[in-house]
Amino acid sequence: MIAFIQQGGIIMYLLLAASIVTITVIIERALSLRRSEVIPLDDIRVMEAAVRNGDVERALQVCRQRDSAMGRILTVALENTGVKRSVMKEILEEAGRQEVAKMERFIGTLGLIAAMAPLLGLLGTVVGMIEVFQQISLVGVGKADALAGGISKALNTTAAGLTVAIPALIAHRFFEAKVDRLVIEIEQHALRFVELLKGDRG
Repeated sequence: MIAFIQQGGIIMYLLLAASIVTITVIIERALSLRRSEVIPLDDIRVMEAAVRNGDVERALQVCRQRDSAMGRILTVALENTGVKRSVMKEILEEAGRQEVAKMERFIGTLGLIAAMAPLLGLLGTVVGMIEVFQQISLVGVGKADALAGGISKALNTTAAGLTVAIPALIAHRFFEAKVDRLVIEIEQHALRFVELLKGDRG
């Protein structure tokens, strides 16, 4: 494995760094975007029950106990109970945009790596092939085994680039779709919460 990396030169080390970043982001996002972390349903039920009973302070207490995207959005709603329904919806939309930005954090990095890794691999292959042709110009084509070895080394970076890019692309698409699903669910809970708070009072 070490020899494989060393054969690719600096390009291979760049791809190795990209693979480490990819793995780190995948693990971090997988933990951060768990549904139970973003939308803790048990806490939401307790908050809704507290609001129905007119106990806004209890609802706020539950919101602040757990640092979740849904909790932060509902905290904003509870802190602005005196405003009109239309104004509250605007405030929640702004809070929601901030939470979406947090949920999408680092996902763009995966997309960048997915696009960049194959190009780096191709660059490494091109550089390697240039070296092979330089060798041909010096020793001719008589040493087929040496040329085959040089071509093999040149292609290593392309293989490595694709190995990094494919998981990064899959993870990028997966997390994008997951954020979209979570945003829809957050909107549904937030709208229901507004109705509980405002009722028919406007």
